[in-house]
Amino acid sequence: MKATILKVAATAALLGAALPASAELIRVTGTNQTGTGLGNVSTVVTIQDNRANNPQSGCVYYTAGAPGTPAETCPAESGLAGGDNTAGNAGNNAWRLSDIEGLTSAGELGLVVNLNEGPSGDATLTDIYFSLLNTGTNERLYFFYEGDPVLLTNDNGVGNSGIHRFILDDAQAAIAAAHCTTLADCVLDGGMQFAAGSTEAGGETMYVGAFDRDGDGGPGGNPVPEPGILALMGAGLAGMLARRRRRA
Repeated sequence: MKATILKVAATAALLGAALPASAELIRVTGTNQTGTGLGNVSTVVTIQDNRANNPQSGCVYYTAGAPGTPAETCPAESGLAGGDNTAGNAGNNAWRLSDIEGLTSAGELGLVVNLNEGPSGDATLTDIYFSLLNTGTNERLYFFYEGDPVLLTNDNGVGNSGIHRFILDDAQAAIAAAHCTTLADCVLDGGMQFAAGSTEAGGETMYVGAFDRDGDGGPGGNPVPEPGILALMGAGLAGMLARRRRRA
């Protein structure tokens, strides 16, 4: 993780951008979208594990070959448990950025969580991230949501989603865009995790799309107040490099 943060710091220095001290992905809200079931969007992960004492967790990890057949494992850098990817499901994929509909810059990337829960219609998300592997340079960057666990509610199920989104802030968007100047050279993978006992029914999915960050009611929606984004300046860099990531 430290090596990854150092890579991000070096890239930000080249761009003259300040690194955020808390979150690299921002939670935003948006209007519900229909027609977003498996096969209709760029689904990254589909997971299911309703055992009370286990977190529901899963990732995909791309190294080489066809992006559509990545390893269904969580890298150590993610801090996720993994192991709950749905078997034999087309909902576990890595994505070449040039194949993501509507994407013109890596800075527009965002993740959407689609819940498929029972009567309560909610689940507690503890972790979500994506990484970008530049296949030309073999450099990988990670982008995490590092806020507190968040209760996500959605009683619409698979095929109706869009309100739970995690996008890049301006500084991180610039870093992603510089890392992936040619969309065809970059592949996205990632994962998510829910608190033990908070899921109760069907599988949850996470997909990737292109979203704005303007807070103008467009695809990116309006930013949720938490977590606060603080600029990391001067001596504060050492504190960021030393911080420990929150664990579920």
